[in-house]
Amino acid sequence: MHNRYPLETQEEINQPQLICLWKDVSHDLRTQLGDSTFDLWFGEFQLVSVSPHEVVMLAPGTMYAIWVEENFKTTLISAFQKYLTACERVRFEVAVSSGTEESSGKEPVESERGREERTKLTPQVLVEKVSEKKLLERGRAAGLVEIFRFENFVPGENSELAWAASRAVADQPGKTYQPLFFHSACGLGKTHLLHGIGWESLRLRPKSKIIFVTAEQFANDYIDAIQKNALVPFRRRYREADLLLIDDVQFLGRKEGLQREFFHTFNRLADMRKQIVLASDCPASEINELEERLVSRFQWGLSVEIHRPGLETRAAILRRKRDDWKMQVSDELINVIVERVRGNVRALEGALIRVAMVTTMNEEPISPEQVAEIIADICDGQDTRQVGAEEIKRAVAEHYDIDVQILSGKKRTARIAEARQIAMYLVRTLTDLSLVEVAAAFAKDHGTVIYAVRKVKKRCDDSASFKSTVELIKRRLVRGGSSVESPRQPRGQYPPNFRLGSKAFGGGGE
Repeated sequence: MHNRYPLETQEEINQPQLICLWKDVSHDLRTQLGDSTFDLWFGEFQLVSVSPHEVVMLAPGTMYAIWVEENFKTTLISAFQKYLTACERVRFEVAVSSGTEESSGKEPVESERGREERTKLTPQVLVEKVSEKKLLERGRAAGLVEIFRFENFVPGENSELAWAASRAVADQPGKTYQPLFFHSACGLGKTHLLHGIGWESLRLRPKSKIIFVTAEQFANDYIDAIQKNALVPFRRRYREADLLLIDDVQFLGRKEGLQREFFHTFNRLADMRKQIVLASDCPASEINELEERLVSRFQWGLSVEIHRPGLETRAAILRRKRDDWKMQVSDELINVIVERVRGNVRALEGALIRVAMVTTMNEEPISPEQVAEIIADICDGQDTRQVGAEEIKRAVAEHYDIDVQILSGKKRTARIAEARQIAMYLVRTLTDLSLVEVAAAFAKDHGTVIYAVRKVKKRCDDSASFKSTVELIKRRLVRGGSSVESPRQPRGQYPPNFRLGSKAFGGGGE
């Protein structure tokens, strides 16, 4: 295979050989990284030229070049070395449009191949100079919320893939991932990214038609159109969108008529190469009674799970919020908040607002111990402990008075099957493990986990006693094993030196 690429003899590699070389390297990368990862990051890369020691690649955008260089450069060099033994480095060029200018004012570097293909590789921006005021008007008309922009989003280890995919979709709608599907627990950034995609796409293409709605709003519009005999304008509105952003798509579950309407809307937009971005509180396969044809379509493109943020990311989020909101909260107090509030971003923001309020109204600095008391009820209202799969399995086994090993075994009596399904459901909902990882924890396949999660959700909806059992085990898990707490003041009391009538709020004070 090596003799097809004669660099060792300093012979020039022609264009057909370049194409053949990239095809061979691509095959190896797919095998090593998997189809989804390869398609996500390397699908639109092109091999521009090679020399004895260097390979030059053309990236479809700056974000792709930066991401691949930071995360896959060693893998890429290793893949090329299989065919070019002297290869030492990979250099990236970025496809740019003729109207793009670098901030430095210099002419961007672009290969001949890049100039030939740049129209295909870069988004077609509808040239129209609009003021910020006009942009805001169009964004609000599209249903976008001004504060949810990319520049206000703090990406971390929990959301870096979702963040990168969002930027890619905003840059090249309809060409990268169709659809892009986010799923996570509430309050972790799905809605923020949906709005961010909308604002960035509108900035690049001011004339484009963008729609942001929740699935419930889509349903209400559909019902209203039926009642008013106005299905034609309803369908025209949604099926002629350039970018359709739909939040809370789990609302489509168990609604057959609504699912049929959305199915045809989805197909129309996909056929027209328009971009669809969806967000849900669970994977498409776990939405209750969602038609299989919709599940398969939601899984066509890229499905990304957003996990709970780690300690450093939570701190970065709160520091950004503090600076944006001009709050007087020290880094020390922020560290106390992020150590105690492990839930979603909304809970973090609520804790920050409360601490900022007390700090402003108080005449003396508050201590970390006082912060812990101020946010105590927020901490108690969420899952403050991080539990693992084995801990969950032990808790379920103890509740059902069975050996924990049985949960990963083959016995399928009604009692064991119920315990196993609850354990799978809790592992799936209380941890950040993927479907495949949950399945591995029980020595099952991921299809079994999907079935278990669906079954437990349905039984919780249908049976109050069964739901109570699940909630009881969950409460024991998230509260059990916690460290001994220091003595507290009675719930709801603020620090003793707190004065409600402070000058900060125009009160009398002392």
